[in-house]
Amino acid sequence: MANDSLTAQDILGSGGLLARSLEGFEFRSSQIQMALLIQKALRQKVPAIVEAGTGTGKTFGYLVPIILSGKKAVISTGTKNLQEQIYNKDLPLLKKSAHLNIDAMIMKGRRNYLCLHRYRQLFSQASFLKTGMGEIRQRLEKWLKRTEFADRSELSWLADDDALWDALSSTSDQCLGSGCMFIEDCFLNRLRSRAAKAQIIIVNHYLFFADLKVKKGGFGEIIPRFQVAVFDEAHKIEEIATAYFGESLSTRQLEELVNDLEKGIKDARVPGKAKIKKQLNDIKAATRRLMMFFDNQADKGRIGHETLSRISEGPAKEIRKGLRYLKEKEGLNDSENMALQGLAIRAGELEQLLDEILIIRGGNWLNWYERRKRSLTLHASPLNISEHLDEALYQKLQSVIFTSATLSTNKTFDYFRSRLGLPDGTLEGNHPSHFDFETQTLLYIPKDLPGPNSPDFAPMVAKRIADILMRTNGRALALFTSYYNLNLVYQILEGRIPYTMFRQGDAPRSMLLDEFRDDIHSVLFATGSFWQGVDVPGESLSCLIIDKLPFESPGEPLVAARIDAIRDKGGNPFIEYQVPAAIISLKQGLGRLIRKNTDRGILSVLDTRIMTSRYGRVFLESLPEIPITHDLSDIGRFFK
Repeated sequence: MANDSLTAQDILGSGGLLARSLEGFEFRSSQIQMALLIQKALRQKVPAIVEAGTGTGKTFGYLVPIILSGKKAVISTGTKNLQEQIYNKDLPLLKKSAHLNIDAMIMKGRRNYLCLHRYRQLFSQASFLKTGMGEIRQRLEKWLKRTEFADRSELSWLADDDALWDALSSTSDQCLGSGCMFIEDCFLNRLRSRAAKAQIIIVNHYLFFADLKVKKGGFGEIIPRFQVAVFDEAHKIEEIATAYFGESLSTRQLEELVNDLEKGIKDARVPGKAKIKKQLNDIKAATRRLMMFFDNQADKGRIGHETLSRISEGPAKEIRKGLRYLKEKEGLNDSENMALQGLAIRAGELEQLLDEILIIRGGNWLNWYERRKRSLTLHASPLNISEHLDEALYQKLQSVIFTSATLSTNKTFDYFRSRLGLPDGTLEGNHPSHFDFETQTLLYIPKDLPGPNSPDFAPMVAKRIADILMRTNGRALALFTSYYNLNLVYQILEGRIPYTMFRQGDAPRSMLLDEFRDDIHSVLFATGSFWQGVDVPGESLSCLIIDKLPFESPGEPLVAARIDAIRDKGGNPFIEYQVPAAIISLKQGLGRLIRKNTDRGILSVLDTRIMTSRYGRVFLESLPEIPITHDLSDIGRFFK
């Protein structure tokens, strides 16, 4: 059946194609309403915001109108899991059940695909083959003969954290581009050629904004041109777009360039090799001095104009001098070795990036740093991305659709619209979850705990968590706004409750989640950021405990700078920014607890401010209709 002869009602309606062909299909009026709103946005060529509560069936709600429109569209997701679910499950289901013509492609970041140049380079090293890698090479060779795009997800036998893949894939810095001898067979080029012909391309937010940045710089494109963009899990957009519209340079990037050049010139005939080695040593020394600038400082912080000038005239001057030499002088650029020429180009790009980072900019920008154990990253970030989105998205595309289960605060989209600068005429749709929260959920808020700023807060919270867990038989995720409270409560409870305890950081995230799912009566202790993308339906997650209202830390440089920027314009940053952001985080948490019609669970907020403060009412009014109790015994009765 031709797509243009069908309507959304034909497919998603109570007597539609899905209802007739899918056993157990549940008609949802909110799904149809969502599809019709998106269809209207596509016809009128305007943006749309759609909040679709958990269980609404939002992927079909936007996939159907996009497919029927025939427009070239990019669907961008917040997680790789959702990206693969749409491509491997949702689209094939629509194709089979609704007999739709669907031409779709999935695109991931370049590190997900094997680089033939890096592969041949690695296995040409005799010393490497002596380490017993012959069998692995045979398996890879066999795979390369049958794979279409060399996506590492096809290698089920290769562990997620296997360092081998780093040597087989390339970053944009390491790619030789048109000078590569394998360009005709390049898997990434093959992927892009195929994506150019597809109607729907599925990416994640990181790749989407990386592509926008490349296009803005006039350096080509990653994703082929398209007419419509759909952002699923759109509550993450501001954070990710801020990173890509800004600039970042890490000492690790400089160290990797130096290491790659040292290896590259080791056995090569390069004029002026001694001078190149001297410049590499100078870059290494200056990079160490740059890191010393932030010794004994907090892990993150703002960089003032005076410090920026001192860095620019100090270690950055030496680094810039070395990079310029590598970019311009004979030896590398004149080499017939394409890899060395590529490294010379990379040196020039890092020099340009360093200059961008150290510019003293206007009021909408923040210079800040981030320290880790062995590296330092310098950032220049925009505080408000509205103008960037307007220029790169709203003016360029026919329609931009934003959807998530958590975009509204206090029943409006004012916060989301203001942060993303959505234009007048943007369509809005709010479709609450069809779950019965009044019977599936209970909200426990204690009245007798001290406030979050009290020194007794963490010990009292630990005792109360133990009381809750004895009534829920474990089966809980306990989320904290700080690692300090997380570790303190964990240490107090360790050995005192009869359930397995897992803690964020003690094992890789995926392993912790697998063990938590499998051990039904266990407890997982984590920070608020951990719940993004968590999917634990069923009994293992029957209780979500939150120690404090999830306000973003004003110790975060970007958060503090945004607060100052709103205040400088005469606004109220607490009401306009901090409260709405915390509400969306709290709603995200609730979305992790109830994933299906059969789920039942306790949401426990141990921060009494939700009941005692004026803004607490806004939190409660932004949640679904959930019964509230202050009595611990109600938890036991709820599960009985």
